[in-house]
Amino acid sequence: MPGADGSAGPPDSVRKEPQLKGKTRNPALGIARHNEAALAARDAARQAKQQLAGAPIWALAFGGGRHEPESLLAGLREELGDIPIIGGSAVGLITRDGTTLTGFECGVLLFAEPFLLEGIATEGGLEDAFVTGERLGRSLQTISASGSTVLLLYDSIHSSEPVELHTGSHLVDGLLAGLDGDARQLIGCGTLGDMAMQHSTVFNGHEACQHSAVAVAMPSTLQCHVGITHGCFPASDFMTITAIEGARVLELDGQPALAVAAEHLGLSDEELAAVNPATLPLTLGEKQGDLFAPFSDLNYNNRLVVAADPDAGALILTEADFAVGARVQLMGIEPQRMIDSAQEQTERLLASLGGREPLFALYIDCAGRSMAYSGTEEDESAPVRRLIGERCPLLGFFSGVEIAPVANHPRPLDWTGVLAVFTAADD
Repeated sequence: MPGADGSAGPPDSVRKEPQLKGKTRNPALGIARHNEAALAARDAARQAKQQLAGAPIWALAFGGGRHEPESLLAGLREELGDIPIIGGSAVGLITRDGTTLTGFECGVLLFAEPFLLEGIATEGGLEDAFVTGERLGRSLQTISASGSTVLLLYDSIHSSEPVELHTGSHLVDGLLAGLDGDARQLIGCGTLGDMAMQHSTVFNGHEACQHSAVAVAMPSTLQCHVGITHGCFPASDFMTITAIEGARVLELDGQPALAVAAEHLGLSDEELAAVNPATLPLTLGEKQGDLFAPFSDLNYNNRLVVAADPDAGALILTEADFAVGARVQLMGIEPQRMIDSAQEQTERLLASLGGREPLFALYIDCAGRSMAYSGTEEDESAPVRRLIGERCPLLGFFSGVEIAPVANHPRPLDWTGVLAVFTAADD
């Protein structure tokens, strides 16, 4: 019977990454799916371990949100022992052979020498995300070299009723302040366990935790190459934010933001307030640079509208980094543009590698871009899976918020896919 995502096999069957006979890898990938968390974790870890060229020294692992995170972690430790395990919740996984969003998945990338982590910094408490980020940044100064790659993971969900997210932009800004100009290449995500935005978890190397962030200084023996896939297109003229409180856009052009957006979309205020990203994906986009330059989705900082407040006439965004005076546009989602962007950006990234051989890749993909969520008939990750998966192990996962450099400045992103391809570091 097909799984909930349309993939073959029931959710209580073990799903395996095809083995490469007679070959060993570093890192090595294992993928499994089972309704028992510990079994899925053990099997994924065992697959990776059997392919790994050396003794495992650390792991990157993501599990579906229907699994108990503690049980997943326990299953991984049964097979791998007491090594650092980084990762957390994922709405679903993306691999060479497809995407799956049953909530029962487990994916593991397992590393051996010479790919030793430079260090791990972890902080609990995201009530003041800027301060938490500052502490992480100061820790990174002591455990990692200038210019190195840092993988930042944080728990997206602040509360589920009503939906409120931890503010990734405050966390990133704090981390940069803590680094005090000592630059790092920053990629990562806000983890998410389910489409309903009810829960999320991070693995900080030792335990599963919530309302926490972990910054991983990646091995100095690796070099990271990043591409960002998009898919939004302007659906309105430019408007000015005239009132905003945090992530709540109160006014556009002096009028209630909800009413302005509803008018543009041909809906009543009540109709727009009743929808959610699953039924009407909508973003506000702030164009960077020349407002009247030809359209390029690379120039937009888009923020997903996750909810509305009809009493205040407000649109509630995923992030709180827009300000009064910002010129924004309503951005619609174009399914074909998502696929075209994935193809273009993947080809561009691979061409930039020159003669470097990809060792592994991560694809950190907004959950809203999945077929199950967006209602698209084609999988936007297909170009990534085809072009990257045939070259190296690919571990992709669906997240809440993505983090990557835009114009050399790291920032949280919405409705994007962050493709990170790792090669051996240049001597």
